[in-house]
Amino acid sequence: MPIARLFLAAFAAALLCVVPASAKNFAVPDKNPAITLTVPNNWKTQEIEFGYSARPEDEAIFFSVEFAHAREIDKMMATNEAWMKENEIKQVKPIQAEVPINGISSTVFQFRTTDANGPTTVDFILMPAGSGRMIMITVWGNDQERATHAKALDDIFGSIKSIN
Repeated sequence: MPIARLFLAAFAAALLCVVPASAKNFAVPDKNPAITLTVPNNWKTQEIEFGYSARPEDEAIFFSVEFAHAREIDKMMATNEAWMKENEIKQVKPIQAEVPINGISSTVFQFRTTDANGPTTVDFILMPAGSGRMIMITVWGNDQERATHAKALDDIFGSIKSIN
């Protein structure tokens, strides 16, 4: 478990970076938002069933931010389970940790697993969004892809702000 703690400490430290100058801003959810975040302007973004996804130009990393009311959380989780199967991501037991992200109490579920291309990591990060809502952030990519896009990911996580 020391490796998991080391990863989570590094992950939490990486979340404190500066926002990029050229970026797209999102309020999540759209109505009565709980957080704002920023993704690099050169990342391709699109609406998905429960929120937004974003990918760099080389599409090496998948990032999404989703939200659901309590009555829809099971459906959102089922959609993400189907997404993992569709992308040939082997389901394994995740490492779980409580990590504050810019002052927001968050639960990280990290899956150190494999996909069609070999070893990969999928992080599901759950954040409370008030009024019976939950926000889930997903990051998927192998260690090399994450290292290539580390600055952009750090900038995204550093941009997350709670709306009081």
